[in-house]
Amino acid sequence: MKYLYIIMFLFLCIVSCEDVVEVDLDTATPRLVIDAALELNEDGSTTSTVSLSRTAGFYEENNPIVTNASVVINESNGTTHNFRHIGGGVYESNTINLIDNEVYTLIVEDGSDIYTASQTLERTVPIATVEQLVLDNLDPEITRITVLYDDPVGLGDNYLFTYQDQYNDELDVGDDEFTDGNRAPSIFFMEDLPVGTVITLGIKGIDSDCYRFYETLLQQTESGGPFDTQPATVRGNIVNSVNEENFPFGYFRISEVFFTEYTVQ
Repeated sequence: MKYLYIIMFLFLCIVSCEDVVEVDLDTATPRLVIDAALELNEDGSTTSTVSLSRTAGFYEENNPIVTNASVVINESNGTTHNFRHIGGGVYESNTINLIDNEVYTLIVEDGSDIYTASQTLERTVPIATVEQLVLDNLDPEITRITVLYDDPVGLGDNYLFTYQDQYNDELDVGDDEFTDGNRAPSIFFMEDLPVGTVITLGIKGIDSDCYRFYETLLQQTESGGPFDTQPATVRGNIVNSVNEENFPFGYFRISEVFFTEYTVQ
């Protein structure tokens, strides 16, 4: 019996001494993350936003936001548009009117670093219709939402698609390599989507470089936002003009956009 008590005592000591161990991972120097978009809306107004944050360590849940940067857009005629920080690392301007063939240059000053990129407006087409199919033979139940659009004749059109409901925020991209001049789909598969859910669907014009950027990013991102920690480096179109090696993550795009709302049946 004495030996039984000794074994039980040793077992309890082993169990009670278990500790949670965090592996000391090598952490790269934080980089600036720039998500910059100028969007020409259907009513002719412009939405101009630049979101700034920094990459975070493995054990950090959120990326630190940047609130004290200088953000401007310059036009080729010398006009400068200053952005103001409105909270959460988001900077906005309400003075830009987007026109075709104008070159818009983004300049972000963060400490001693200056980040720049130039773009022109990319046009697109409106969403033609939305279709829904419930795959109820699966567990969990899957709802397929298909966005259909009419690609114009002539190769070179690229698209960024957005899906948003109360709980989900998804992206997709497409080009016209195999759909030139035809009606084409973009498809979102959503789990357990309740009847009555209101979905906002968007189509945005992008250039071929932006298409490749998002395509690569989406291939690497199984979950979470498109600018979360990446398995491999995905370079965007923004450069650091002071220190080329300290390049940022993210992209600067200028898009004509169309949105439509759909209610799940």
